[in-house]
Amino acid sequence: MKRLDTDVAVIGSGPSGMAAACSAAENGAQVIILEKGKTMGGGVQGGNGLFAVESHHQKAKQSSLTKADAFKFLMDYTYWKVDAQLVSAYVDKTASTIDWLESLGINFIDVVAYFIGAEYTWHFKDPESPAFTDAIFAKAKTLGATIQLETSAKKLIKEGSKVVGVIAEDNSGQEIEIRAKAVVIATGGFGGNKEMIKKLTGYDHGVDLFTFAFPEVQGDGLKMAWDVGAGKSDVMMNTHVCLPDPYGGPGGTGFELGSFRQPNLMVNLDGERIINEEIMRVPGFAGNAVHRQKKGYAFMIFDEAANEYYDNGWDFVMSKLPITKSNNLGALIQKIQNEGYEHLFLADSLEELSAQTGIDLEGLKKTVAEYNKACESGQDDKFFKSTKYLRPLTKPKFYAARFSQGGYGSLGGIKINHRTEVVTEAGEAIHGLYAVGNDANSIYNGAYPFVISGNVSSFCYNSGRIAGENAAVYIKG
Repeated sequence: MKRLDTDVAVIGSGPSGMAAACSAAENGAQVIILEKGKTMGGGVQGGNGLFAVESHHQKAKQSSLTKADAFKFLMDYTYWKVDAQLVSAYVDKTASTIDWLESLGINFIDVVAYFIGAEYTWHFKDPESPAFTDAIFAKAKTLGATIQLETSAKKLIKEGSKVVGVIAEDNSGQEIEIRAKAVVIATGGFGGNKEMIKKLTGYDHGVDLFTFAFPEVQGDGLKMAWDVGAGKSDVMMNTHVCLPDPYGGPGGTGFELGSFRQPNLMVNLDGERIINEEIMRVPGFAGNAVHRQKKGYAFMIFDEAANEYYDNGWDFVMSKLPITKSNNLGALIQKIQNEGYEHLFLADSLEELSAQTGIDLEGLKKTVAEYNKACESGQDDKFFKSTKYLRPLTKPKFYAARFSQGGYGSLGGIKINHRTEVVTEAGEAIHGLYAVGNDANSIYNGAYPFVISGNVSSFCYNSGRIAGENAAVYIKG
């Protein structure tokens, strides 16, 4: 068996792993990164932005949000069911992480809110800047960090109460023993493992949940940590309302289908209206409501009059994301249908729409009549939608989309403390073992807080930095 020796071994090269590796190296540690894939960077090479509070960009925007506000929001949002020390350490780190990323060559072009009424926390990267993970690794490499691609970690080496390394396997099948004074788990969760998703969350992937399922994200880190006595933290899927791929996207749909992100009538298979459709601007909330319905999906419906209205612009537009509105939505839907896609519909009558979708016709007619009456009166006595979004369905054609719950991946599974040390069920630290990013993110209590967006990416970078710094201190004794 081949043997390598290092100070810190990092399992995974996504944003959390790269941040951990670079921070450990910046603090004097020798670092080896293990990456099971052919390329580094994780699923999206760090994404397009991240949450921060009290950054210089936010102050320039004259945002009044403070660290205290963000901490209080997260704790109240989660009913104080999450680790307050971890939340505090995370929030406190975020502004300095923006400075750190900028020192590595990343430029940020704006701070945006996910929707009207949300906080300005999402720091958007200049698309001309290098990928986050490329920039971070470039710095780590100058400090001596190395990466082993196509090398899968298989199990941790534990001696007594300490983790002292990891057994890995390269693409030729050769086993490698990496002896390390500290190990950081950063494997991205279990979002590509249908069996783990079902067992741990109850979702049936491909039936009532459609995720960005990167095949390499199989829960390896969780399994290895649990095998050496790690406690199990709460897990969740980072969910949102969406059309199934390939026509899903941020906010629920591909950009060209943005008319289906608007506050239009939403019904279930029984034809019953299910929500105040204004929550479509908060994809996590809308996804929760849709998932409760029969078969885990629901339909958005609007008529030709609404379609013509949207020719002049949408009510809901996600900040800084491109607007590529179709000039002929009907033709686009027909094109997509001809490709075999089964989740968009176009009909000349409610009867035809019922036949296409399976929505109960009598229930649909009853709901449309009630909804049209509310639109005429300007008052929604059922779900209290704002008058300006009440548009009746009276003019064929009728446009519809079948929404399900989607997900960006899994969160949580490995129990950590505020230093990102892995701990047992009893809360005792497993010395020399750290976990970061999606493997350890249990700070939302089941629902992602879109009102302070950029949070998952930010937790990756910030937990990674915290782990790298603490691992470097730990190995010095």
